[in-house]
Amino acid sequence: MNATAQRIALTLAAGGLIGSGFVVAKLLLDAGADPATIALVQVGGAGLFLGTALKLGGGALPFRRDTWRYLLVSALIGIAAGPLLGQWVLARIPAGIFTVVVTLSPMFTTLINAGLDRRLPAPMTALGIGIGLAGVLLVLVPRAQTVGSEQGLALALALGVPVLLAAGNVYRSRRWPDRLPAPAAAAGTLLSQGLLLVPLFFARTTAGGAELLPLWPLLAALVTITVAGTLAASTLQRTAGAAAFSQIGYVIALTGVAASALIFGDALGALFWPALVLVFAGIAIGNQPSASATPAATLGATPAR
Repeated sequence: MNATAQRIALTLAAGGLIGSGFVVAKLLLDAGADPATIALVQVGGAGLFLGTALKLGGGALPFRRDTWRYLLVSALIGIAAGPLLGQWVLARIPAGIFTVVVTLSPMFTTLINAGLDRRLPAPMTALGIGIGLAGVLLVLVPRAQTVGSEQGLALALALGVPVLLAAGNVYRSRRWPDRLPAPAAAAGTLLSQGLLLVPLFFARTTAGGAELLPLWPLLAALVTITVAGTLAASTLQRTAGAAAFSQIGYVIALTGVAASALIFGDALGALFWPALVLVFAGIAIGNQPSASATPAATLGATPAR
């Protein structure tokens, strides 16, 4: 498999898994589980699994002086975008609507990169992102119009999720430490997120809603999806540019729409299939070698801020 095909496969895998994780989290929230509990089990369980597997395989957890800052900043951005803001919003609006704002992440990633580099994005990168965005808007804009007025605040605050996702994407691509393998980065980031979430878990003002024991199949599925999705995303981040990596947002969006139709009974609509074609075309164009930004592997020597 050549590099372009590998990036496309990783984009589809990472986006599909992360999108599925949002849907499972929505099911847990609807069942009454506490957001802080869901977040801690999700990242803590996945981090412990990956860390143990890495140790048993002879690897080393990346808690070294030259990587701790990277892991901490990545963990903070990830918590802010997902367990904090993301799950707060997801508890208040439908999962299909939530994916509307997630699709803005590639656009924000391109804008941040362009601002930092002080130059316009590569034409093929911009074209791929534009085609993919057009595809998801075909099916998501009509759904966004169904949000009630009482959900307007949650939808407005949801705009912070793609901004944070884009900021984390750019940071990881530009600050990836030298000699840090993708599995070690995934394990270290998840474990860091778990440690940062412990105080939030104990600071809860409620008992946490539904008992977790009856929900263990969903929690186990969420941890498994998080392990696989984080590994795929870390590998993609290591080998692709930030703009190419950010296109997983489009796959997340369509995964959310398809899962909402399957699980929650939402209609896909006639525009879903043309949208799927546009998204795949955008991903293929954006992942061409000439369109991809410099891989994270070559950016590790950049001094940390």
